Amino acid sequence: MDVQDKFFSYLKTDRKNFEVTAKEAEPINEEVKRRIGSRDYWQVSERELEYIYASVKLFGGRIVAETGVGPGTTSYAILKATEDFSGHLYSFDLGQPFGKEKDMPVGFMIPDSLRDRFTLILGDTKKTLEKNLIYFGPFDVFFHDSEHTYEHVKFELETARKNLRSKFLIIVDNYDWTHAPDEFASANGYNLFHPFDDICFIFPD
Repeated sequence: MDVQDKFFSYLKTDRKNFEVTAKEAEPINEEVKRRIGSRDYWQVSERELEYIYASVKLFGGRIVAETGVGPGTTSYAILKATEDFSGHLYSFDLGQPFGKEKDMPVGFMIPDSLRDRFTLILGDTKKTLEKNLIYFGPFDVFFHDSEHTYEHVKFELETARKNLRSKFLIIVDNYDWTHAPDEFASANGYNLFHPFDDICFIFPD
């Protein structure tokens, strides 16, 4: 079984059902295009957002951690994906606003209707991540999309590993910027699935 088949098996699905679920994220992508347009706020691509949405929904993890919120496109997708089972998203960000007037706050894409299941923690994750993962955890899903240096990615993945359930899903954006995700997966005997672009999914057997 190749790693793609392992990934779908781990989510208890197949490619066809995964793609059907991914298409549910199309309204989110349409809203992102309407509100952000061609501006680059470091948001993920449409296809990446669909994969994040589908993987989180099919995995069924109720407690999710995310580092690097930005405009909140992936936060929106995760909150929508966990809506049916009342999942909660704990997001970590430095808190820098967007827009020419710096009047667009972190997470501005997140609808008010989903914010009761959203907790934003501001500050450097080297100071905020571990204590909050311990306090609110254990977590089912961890999504890294903050600083992409080798040292920082390694720190976040190792910190997350200690605060995840035995059955978990890790998502890494810009994963190929360093060797940290590959080394992390290899050292711990995890599977690493890279479907396209620069996103990967890490999961145990």
